[in-house]
Amino acid sequence: MRHFARLAAAIAVISATAGAAQAELIRCPLEQARRTITDPLPRGWWTTPIVNRLSDTRVQNIGGKPALLCIYGAAGSIQREAPRGQSCRAVSGGFDCRAAAPRARTAATGRLDIPQTYQFDLDRGAVTRSGADFWFQAETASLLYLVPQNGARIGVGDRSNRGAAGCATARYTGNRVSLRDLPVGSYICARTNEGRISQFRINGLSGGSPKTLSIGFMTWR
Repeated sequence: MRHFARLAAAIAVISATAGAAQAELIRCPLEQARRTITDPLPRGWWTTPIVNRLSDTRVQNIGGKPALLCIYGAAGSIQREAPRGQSCRAVSGGFDCRAAAPRARTAATGRLDIPQTYQFDLDRGAVTRSGADFWFQAETASLLYLVPQNGARIGVGDRSNRGAAGCATARYTGNRVSLRDLPVGSYICARTNEGRISQFRINGLSGGSPKTLSIGFMTWR
């Protein structure tokens, strides 16, 4: 019995070590940054540099790839590409990067044109009158909303293309969201009423009244 207890403890230590090896903390290389004019100046002229401490960290899509940004207020920012094969999130002073999860399988994908007052289902990719994930509510001709239905939830975030991994860790709410806050080109995360992770893009909103909302979506298993 004592032998098995020692073996279990050893396995636990190995597992913990392996998990820790998959995580990497990348810190911003500067505590403060200096920004100034470097052009030669005539005699009698000088410049006052701007010096700021690290004010924020952010993971942002640049050129189609995730980049790690260290921001120093008015002094500017520095950035680098995220490590290949890792998913990173911004933390105080740097970034917590971990081995990316396996690629998610697609359950449904496509485009939908949703007339106002109709609902749409992201599990199956359908426009319907009931039983779906979201309702395109028209409170008035100008007050338009997306309203989660039947337990579905919405995660607006920064409206960037976060994909399956990003949407899996997004913050969700069951509250309705005004389309005024979702301009064309916005990517929105969703958790469907069947528990799947989904993302849709606002492709367009027709003029006149009644309106039609056009989206492109992808839902993962």
